Amino acid sequence: MRRTTVAGVGGIAFSVLTILGLVVSMPPGGGYNASNIADYLAKGHRPAVFVAFYLGLLGVAGLVVLLAQLRDVVGGSWATIVWGSGLAGAASFAIGWAVIGGQVVAHSEGGHDIVLAAPLTYLIGEIGVVMIFGSGAVLIGIALMGLGLAGGLVLPAWLRWLTVIAGVGAIAGLAFFPFFLLLVWGVAAGVWLLTAGRDAAPSPAAA
Repeated sequence: MRRTTVAGVGGIAFSVLTILGLVVSMPPGGGYNASNIADYLAKGHRPAVFVAFYLGLLGVAGLVVLLAQLRDVVGGSWATIVWGSGLAGAASFAIGWAVIGGQVVAHSEGGHDIVLAAPLTYLIGEIGVVMIFGSGAVLIGIALMGLGLAGGLVLPAWLRWLTVIAGVGAIAGLAFFPFFLLLVWGVAAGVWLLTAGRDAAPSPAAA
């Protein structure tokens, strides 16, 4: 299997698995009243968080593969910025998923008698969310801005502009909805790599 194919699948997997992880781990909706929470706990939330953790990490792996390919496609001095910032952002994503799942894992592996106050439980979960939608997204956004600015000779115009727009959306990821522009970009970049084939091979400047 060609490297561009693997990277294309990785980009699509990043977006799809991130969405699935967020949906699976999502707490009950409605008004978050006592009955919503009781139903959620009665159905068993721990398996869902475990599944979400693995989905999120697999998505991060797809992002790393995608960024590695795009770094080599662009080449030159910009590649260092794209790779460095992108890898740091991917690491923050992974840590965020670990924080979200860590509390559940702790209770499942012997901490059944530990009872945390609801505000503290909420705080721990939000720290993980900020690692994903905050620091992780901002670092990925910086990488995408660099990729968009440096990709004039190798990326098609539509993908270059989408990359810049997604970079801005990722930097504004704490506002929640702009973050999903990053996931749209992941699918688009993945599809481009799958269809571009040799046109998306590493540039000579990357050698």
